[in-house]
Amino acid sequence: MSANQREEGYNVYGFHFYDALFNEMANILLLGRDKKIPGTDYDWYGMQREDVGTYVFQYTLSGTGQLHMEGTSYALKPGEAFIVEIPSDHRYYLPEDSDGWEFIFITLVGSKAAECWQFAKAQSGSVLKLSPDSKLIQLLFTIYQDTADQKITDVYHASAKAYEFMMELYRFAKNIEKSPKDLSVPIAKTLSYIQTSYADPLTLDDIAAASGYSRYYFLKQFQQDVHMSPIQYLTKIRVKKAADLLLATTYTVNEIAEKVGYANANYFNKVFRKAVGMSAGKFRRSKDPSKIDHLIID
Repeated sequence: MSANQREEGYNVYGFHFYDALFNEMANILLLGRDKKIPGTDYDWYGMQREDVGTYVFQYTLSGTGQLHMEGTSYALKPGEAFIVEIPSDHRYYLPEDSDGWEFIFITLVGSKAAECWQFAKAQSGSVLKLSPDSKLIQLLFTIYQDTADQKITDVYHASAKAYEFMMELYRFAKNIEKSPKDLSVPIAKTLSYIQTSYADPLTLDDIAAASGYSRYYFLKQFQQDVHMSPIQYLTKIRVKKAADLLLATTYTVNEIAEKVGYANANYFNKVFRKAVGMSAGKFRRSKDPSKIDHLIID
C-alpha cells in the first residue's frame, strides 16, 4: 500500500495486493481525500481510462464538482456522492465556474463490488444525497483514518473493509437507514467541516464562517436542520471519535483528548463523562461500544 502526498491533510492511498482471489471478489484499489482549487486540471472520462473493472464512490465535502452521466449533467454539491463504474459513459471534473472541490472517495475492484454498484444505481441512481452524519460516510472516514494510521496491513483486512463499505452501501440503497430531510448546502458543508476539523481548536465563529451564513442566521438554520446547536454537534463528534480511539488504540486518555480537540484532559474527561455516563477510563475498560449510541449532549 502506498500514499501520494498532497496538501497537508489530503492523501490518496493505493492498495497493491497480489492475491488474485481477493481482487476478484472485492477489495480496495484507491482511497483518498483531496481538494481541487480553481484552475486545477481535474477531468476524468470513463471511456478513456486504464483502470478498467473498477468502481468509484466519491462524496463532496465542500465546493462543487460536475458529473455528466448518460446524457444528464449533475452539479455535485456538499452532501452529494456519485457512483460510477469504469468503463462507462460518464465524465466527472472540476468545472470552470467552481470555487474548488473537496471530496473523499473510495475505488473498489472485484465482481462483488460490481454487483453492489449495479444494485445501488438501480435503487438510488448515480447521484446519492447523504448527510455527513450518515453511517456510510462515517464509515468511509473511518476506513480513510485507519489507512492513514497504517492499520490496514494485508489483503484480508483490506477486503474486509471493502465488504463493510459495500454492505453499508446496500443498506443505504435499501433505505434501511432512513434519510433525514434534505440539508441546505451551507449546513451540509458545515457538517463536513466539523467532521474533518474536529481536532482543531474550533470556535463558534469558525464554524459559522464555514457555512457562509451570518452568525445569527447560521445558528437558527443549524438548529432547525440538525436539532442541536453547532457546539453540541461538535461535542458529539469529538466524543464519538474519542470512544473509537479508546476502544481501538493504546493512546493514553491525555493523548486522546488532544487528538479530538481538547487541550485540557480534565475538561475532556468531564465532557466525556457527561455525554456517555462514565469516565473515559471506565469506558475503555468496559469495552462496550453500544454505550456511545446513547449520548447525552446539552
